[in-house]
Amino acid sequence: MPRIAPPPFAVPRHAHHLLYALIRPWTRWGAKLWHRIDGEVPGAHYLSRPRTNARAKLLIAGHQNGLADPILACVMLNPQLHFFTRADVFRRRAARWVLLRFNMMPVFRAIDRAPNMAERNKATFEAAHARLAQGAVCGIFPEAGHLDERRIRRLRHGTARLVAGALKEPDVQMRGLDILPLRLDFERYEAYRSAARVQIGAPIPYLDIPDLTEDTGASRRALSDRMHAALIQNAVHLLEPPLYDVHLATCRFLEGFNGKAAEASLLRSMAELLQANPDDALNDFHDALKVGLRHPKTADDFAAAGRLMAGKPTRLTPHLWRYPAWFVFTLTTGWWPRFAQGLAARRLKDVAFRTTLSVPLTMVGVTVTWICLALFVGILNGQPLAVPAVMVALRVAQTLALPLEDALIDFRAERRIAPFVSHRFFERWCSEPRDLHNGHPSPP
Repeated sequence: MPRIAPPPFAVPRHAHHLLYALIRPWTRWGAKLWHRIDGEVPGAHYLSRPRTNARAKLLIAGHQNGLADPILACVMLNPQLHFFTRADVFRRRAARWVLLRFNMMPVFRAIDRAPNMAERNKATFEAAHARLAQGAVCGIFPEAGHLDERRIRRLRHGTARLVAGALKEPDVQMRGLDILPLRLDFERYEAYRSAARVQIGAPIPYLDIPDLTEDTGASRRALSDRMHAALIQNAVHLLEPPLYDVHLATCRFLEGFNGKAAEASLLRSMAELLQANPDDALNDFHDALKVGLRHPKTADDFAAAGRLMAGKPTRLTPHLWRYPAWFVFTLTTGWWPRFAQGLAARRLKDVAFRTTLSVPLTMVGVTVTWICLALFVGILNGQPLAVPAVMVALRVAQTLALPLEDALIDFRAERRIAPFVSHRFFERWCSEPRDLHNGHPSPP
């Protein structure tokens, strides 16, 4: 569907913005309220920066979850990030004002129907070169479009052109430029309290590519191939359809079985097993859905089966002391995420944009509710100090409640899946992760 391009506007060239710094803590809180996020980011040391002459950084990532992708990166990584974003979201004046101060830069494509598209993209790239020349950390999605599948697709050559242009800048030449693969992985894109992970890979070598700064077709292809290989090595990269859904189910099983991100070697072993027996795998998967298992895109049944088959069912007993805080959280603001999730599901057909709506709506809803409750208590008691005290108490209740909230979600999924763990899909395609660890997939 064609998009409406924004009117002409200047793209700033700043390396930092105060509004970004002020809003980031609130946005980080909102992301951690919605997702289960590990505070440690593997590879974060690649973004460490000296006080002077810091190397410019370009983060490249697969694009799977709409605006949630750059937001997750911005809240989890310490430097201010400068992401390229689809141009049509800059159409409204208020959105444009906010996005530019969040360091976002517009990229125009043919679907945007923008007049002078080449000139406007050139202006955007020049602004990005200026930011890199100041040592900024820029981010781009080389696939040039999002798709709600956990795999890396073919890269466009625009990123290679951006690099070629940046390397012509004297200040970038002086500083140096690192191209870093960035992993942004969501176990389920729109789901409340689903896991989200961020990881940075090692810099991609590129200085040996001939004529890179000349921006030739051969140099663009060579750099794009290296970036593609680095993204696959750093990401969860599942099979293409029609085996994608089956591979996703086994991936979710492994995440539940191991209690962490699925290892690339295990996913490759499972991919080989599925590709060797595609018809059997598809038939068993579809039969599992027919008997009552829910699709791995929409539910956590396969991850719950992994936990049960690993002998690690969720225990509620260690969290009993959290119930008072959980009741406070549930009665005051714990209903907001589920309301926002349901609203996004009804309003947005594209799954990759549901989190873009539900997370900000939850953040605003919870914050406004807290303020209203705190003001009510303060006015009722006639004690101004009660207002911040109530705000702090509600925040503490949320922090204490979320581990129990997660345990309850997992426990319910496990209780529902328990009658199905003997299904042949698990026995044939998921039951031997220990053999997969040893590199010997069990035959079906």
